Amino acid sequence: MSESTPTSPTTPRVTIIGGGVMGGTMVTALRVAGWPVDHITVVERDSARAAALAEGHGIAVGSDIAAAVVDADVIVIAVKVYDTEEALTHIAPVYRPGALIHTVVAGLTTSFYEERLPGGAPVVRSMPNTPSIIGHGATAITAGAHADEGHMALATDMLKATGLVVTVDESQMDTVTAIAGSGPAYFYAFVEALTEAGVGQGLDRELATQLAAQTFLGAARLLVDTGDTPDVLRKRVSSPGGTTIAALKALSDAGLDGVVAAGADAAAKRSRQLAEELG
Repeated sequence: MSESTPTSPTTPRVTIIGGGVMGGTMVTALRVAGWPVDHITVVERDSARAAALAEGHGIAVGSDIAAAVVDADVIVIAVKVYDTEEALTHIAPVYRPGALIHTVVAGLTTSFYEERLPGGAPVVRSMPNTPSIIGHGATAITAGAHADEGHMALATDMLKATGLVVTVDESQMDTVTAIAGSGPAYFYAFVEALTEAGVGQGLDRELATQLAAQTFLGAARLLVDTGDTPDVLRKRVSSPGGTTIAALKALSDAGLDGVVAAGADAAAKRSRQLAEELG
């Protein structure tokens, strides 16, 4: 497939299978990137969700997968992992050779799609996270056996409005899932824990939540904007004999590094299991 820019007369026609969080995020990203509404179609069987997408974006929304993908240049798979195989059974008979398959489904390898589609189908796999909804996501993409630089460039164009987009080897995607895909949940869990600590020491719950959330937001912005390492920034806050160093020692003694590693390991393992269960 030759590379096309979103503003060219040959803007790829994109069909998104699944109108949930990730499917809706892809619609928003495409619109921000310049895709016209008549080049975006969504397949969503939930009537309320379909109506919301059609009204909110002015795009075509239907329920028939085969009818929606027959003329598509790009087919985005954004369904739940256990619904993916069924979606591919509808796509395969009408798949147009050369159309890009862009999957945002966790766990399933590019070969999963290649084995279920006509030979030579180019597949790009990406792993957006939920902050992509507001343009502050972190997404990794990887190429299947038949995807070339043009396909990767097109996938990047589709995702650039969601935030950071990086390219990795497919062997790293389970780890990306564990770090970036599941990472927002770790953050929310830590905010909840810090909030409870504040409440336990007398703060109002709403105030404790606001302080914790804004502190993490500011810390992350400082890390990104300065380009300094987390170690350097941590040391700037950790005066010898002060409150922060005491807190960090307590967290270390409680096994913080091991707890985080255990969580990431469990997420990566589960991502691999999903592929094995369905593959």
